[in-house]
Amino acid sequence: MELAGPVFDVVLPVYGLIAAGWLAARAGLVTPDEVRRFSAFTFTVFVPALLFRSMARTDFGTLQPGVPLAYFSAMLLLFATVTSLRWRAGPPARATVDGLASSFSNVVMIGIPLATLGWGQDGLALMLSIVAFHSLVLLSLATFVFEIATASGRPAQAAGRALRQSLLHPVVLPILLGAGWSASGAALPGPVDTTLSLLAGASTPLCLVLLGASLDGGGLRASLRPALMLSALKLLLCPLLAWAAGRWLFDLEPLPLTIVVLTAAMPIGANVFLFAQRYRADAAAVGAAVVVSTLLAAPVLAILLPLLPMPPR
Repeated sequence: MELAGPVFDVVLPVYGLIAAGWLAARAGLVTPDEVRRFSAFTFTVFVPALLFRSMARTDFGTLQPGVPLAYFSAMLLLFATVTSLRWRAGPPARATVDGLASSFSNVVMIGIPLATLGWGQDGLALMLSIVAFHSLVLLSLATFVFEIATASGRPAQAAGRALRQSLLHPVVLPILLGAGWSASGAALPGPVDTTLSLLAGASTPLCLVLLGASLDGGGLRASLRPALMLSALKLLLCPLLAWAAGRWLFDLEPLPLTIVVLTAAMPIGANVFLFAQRYRADAAAVGAAVVVSTLLAAPVLAILLPLLPMPPR
């Protein structure tokens, strides 16, 4: 399989960024409190720039509806199932972050390069139809559930406050504003687009470096069991559900079905770690799950990719 080798070329830089953060923390260059504060700063400055720019530059009229519909039907089912099962067993915020971890993929750093390498512009266009809604659907939903989980008071009042906080959230608000900008048909002014591009470009690397800095040997070992469980959900069950939805519910053609399965098979996105930090939902265990799923992604993908149809050369 020609693509199996490049899998490691795409995933290794992710390992490198996590390792850089871990080494910086081990060398005493950053303290745990500084990691938490800079994670909050990243969550409220760099991530919103990425989300707003991505949404503002998306032409929703050109997207193929069957691909995101198949993908998100599977992801929402998995998110709802994991969250509801964990909600009964533990803190609601941790249940929500587990649901998000099981369904939120690292598409930008790993998925997009792999789709381009293996399936060219046709594969990339199909994956971008998922990326356009990825944050809008999963992060917006998770934000609302997080706010419900942490709200207090009467149910109706709590739901109202949660909805208000969700709309003003540093993840949801830029998504909605970016979608509104896209709907207007106006292009982003050059200087604004450049500024947002620079901020957005720092978002994912910072997430991964901060993730590495948050880890320590003891915490990683103590969190290994839940990390392996979440990794199994994300790397095995998630693509299986995506395949079932694409194949049996939406009857997708081979290439769209391949892209749906490939996107679902990506490791847990680093933004999930920032959510765990913000809501104090056992960030150490969630960070470990992101790392473990990323470490396991390369061998899992090396096995999965030969099973997916490739375009003729």
